[in-house]
This record gives sequence, C-alpha cells and structure tokens, in this order.
Amino acid sequence: MYYECEEEDTTNHVTGFVTTVVGSYPTKPDVSNVYALIKGEKDPFRSAIEEAIKDQVNAGVQLISDGQVRADFVTLFVRNIPGFKVRAGRPIVVDRITPPEKPTTLDDYIFAKGIAKRDVKGIVTGPSTLAYASVVDEKAPYKSNDDPELIYDIADAQAMEISALMKAGAKIIQVDEPVFSVGVNVEIGIQAVNKMIEAVKTPVVHVCGDVRNIFKKLLELNVSVLDHEFTNVDNLSVIEREAIEARNIQIGYGCVDSNDIRVEPIEVIEKRIRSAVKKLGAENIWIDPDCGLRNLTRKAAFAKLSNMVKAAKNVERGIK
Repeated sequence: MYYECEEEDTTNHVTGFVTTVVGSYPTKPDVSNVYALIKGEKDPFRSAIEEAIKDQVNAGVQLISDGQVRADFVTLFVRNIPGFKVRAGRPIVVDRITPPEKPTTLDDYIFAKGIAKRDVKGIVTGPSTLAYASVVDEKAPYKSNDDPELIYDIADAQAMEISALMKAGAKIIQVDEPVFSVGVNVEIGIQAVNKMIEAVKTPVVHVCGDVRNIFKKLLELNVSVLDHEFTNVDNLSVIEREAIEARNIQIGYGCVDSNDIRVEPIEVIEKRIRSAVKKLGAENIWIDPDCGLRNLTRKAAFAKLSNMVKAAKNVERGIK
C-alpha cells in the first residue's frame, strides 16, 4: 500500500517509498524588521515556514510538514490549552484541562499547504507526552502527571486540534508520543490516542527511542503507520512482517540520525533501507529521519533529507 501525494503536477505522484519527515525543521523566524513586529504587522515565523517547506520540497521529500518552527512540540501546544500555564519554561497544570477555543497549528497548516500546493502532514503532540512533560500544581484537579484523568482530558483537547486539521484538508495526522519508550503507562496512552484518531483517514504515531520492550503493545494502536528510529537502536529486531501485515500497519523507518550533525553518505542510508526491505518488505515501510531535525543546522538537515531521498530512490531502482 503506497500513499499517493496529491500535488498539482500529477507526474509527481508517489510510485515507490513514501519519503517524509517527522516534524520539526531548523529554520529561524525573521526578526529583522523590529518596527513591523512591534506593530503586529508581520508574523516572523511565516518566513521560517516558507524556508522549511522550500528545503523539504527541494530535497525531494514527498510528504512534508510545516516545520514546527514556533516552539518545541510540548510548549507549542500547552501555551494554547486552557488549564496549562508555562512557568520558567516548564508546563504547569493549574486547572481542569479543556479544549482550546482556537486550534494551535491550524493557521500554520493552512499557510503551509497554500505554499506547498501539496499534502502537508498534520502533527499533534500526544496526551501522554504533554502530561509527563508537565508538573501538576497542588490546586489542580489531578493527582499527578500520570493521572489517567489528566491524560484523557488532554486527549479531548488534542482531538479538537485534529478535527480542525482534518476540516482544513489534512488526510494524514501524526501523533507524537516519544514518552511511550521511557517506561510510562502505555496502556492508558494507547487508549487515549485511539480515542483521538478515530476519524483520521491515515493516522500515524511516532515513538522514538527504544521500543523493543513495548512494540507488541504498540500494535494495539489503530494506526496506519508506526514510526520509529532505527539508526542507533535495533528496533528492527522485534518487528515481524507477519505481525504488521496482520494489522495492516506500515513502519515509518527512521534511517538518518536526527541528533548527529554529520551527514550520512547515501550508501550508508541505502544499506539501512535495504535491511528494512529485506525483513519487512518494501511495501510495508515509509522512509524518514529518526526524529525531528530541530537540533541540527539547516545545512545539515537539508543534506540529510537530500541523501535520504536519493538513497530511497536508489533502493527502489534495485527492487524494480
């Protein structure tokens, strides 16, 4: 099963691996015109979104993001969700969590899609990750940051975000739950995510880190794609082709290191992809970096994406 990217130029439809990104990209806001910023005449992050899209498209990536340029993937959402406060850079749960009046990422998503003239992946941070990244104030109506009630309330808030993105045309929604790999209550987290993504056409869940101990549990997610990192962790060893095909799940195969500024040669990435093809089958994998690229320089991020796409195409030619 291959995802077909809707673009104005129908000659660019996907015929092989889906190449994508996990989310963040290291472009910076334009703050050069201080006067316009003070008057509110200019959104400094729009240029960063444009540059992120330009780089992804020029690198040959098929399924792109808006670059998640406004903030880290936790702060970005908690600043907009009632019941949260941010103090000294740390999210604090101070009251009952409720859905925000206005979606967090909708404007950037619409802007990105208008520029790109193609499908853009909608991305939201999952409820468990937002909960565990936070401190619960003693006056809040939750026992702790692992309180199931807190996680489910955040899921309701993020479900509104997903609904807004879908109404704007997002067919693919990615939920980021990196905290799943560090020993949290995955069962509660899976129930919360499944509730959020019930209506999504192509739901993706990204869990970076070592998922070897929880991968079988992750198969209970009602997703189209489970996305993981494979460059520095042998997550491939626990994934069986029969298991993912039985659930009609594909694997987002992270094949470039998102934390190392050194750019892997195309041949190295090809070797990684071939390992996944040999075990899982070409039709069962998407190709992307291990995680978001925020920690890299823009030059390194672009080079890694370019080499990733070239490697994927080389492997495709070998299969054909």
